[in-house]
Amino acid sequence: ITLSTLHQSGLGALYMMAPDKVHPLWYSEFIPIMFFVSSIFAGLSMVIFEGSITHRVFHQRVGPDLERSHDSILRGLARICAGTLFVYLFMELIVFVHGQKWDYLATGWGAWYLLEVVGFVAVPSVLFLRGVARKSPRVIGTAAILTLVGIMLNRLNISVIAFKWYLPVRYVPTWQEIVVTLAVLSAEIWVFRWVVNRMPVLDDAHVRSGRLERVERASASAA
Repeated sequence: ITLSTLHQSGLGALYMMAPDKVHPLWYSEFIPIMFFVSSIFAGLSMVIFEGSITHRVFHQRVGPDLERSHDSILRGLARICAGTLFVYLFMELIVFVHGQKWDYLATGWGAWYLLEVVGFVAVPSVLFLRGVARKSPRVIGTAAILTLVGIMLNRLNISVIAFKWYLPVRYVPTWQEIVVTLAVLSAEIWVFRWVVNRMPVLDDAHVRSGRLERVERASASAA
């Protein structure tokens, strides 16, 4: 599995040029490292989420080997997610304490920050471990969804919500931007579905050949 990680630290480094524009709760000199670490569990959570949906939607096309190993693959990814989430949470705590940011917790921004860190970092890390211990794909999937929501919230907080937080007017995406984003996502889903239905992506070669033989026999008998 190839995950996009190297550009994440560069993306985080961009915000080091705007220390006065990002809210102190989200800004630190370790933003590039935080972006890199968070990209690890974000990417693996997306793999868990997409893999679970694909396994359910294209269940008839999944080969027997992948069918047997699906749950164990999820548990392996969940272990890595839990570990990197705990590392990220520990780094957040160090940055928070070192930056002497206690006074901000009494504000509305502090409550919003705690929601992100506790609700979408600490809770998913515990759920991942619980899902691995109980061998529950459903719990692992729930943890992956919470993690994805948390990473999106973190990126939005840094780039939009908590960026120039002191101004009375905030940037809000237009409906055209939202439509373009949804169109791109829909196109990606359509292309993936087209590829899976026509190429041996999920099933083994012998499974596909057996399916073709059954189709040919059915066509011959019908003729």
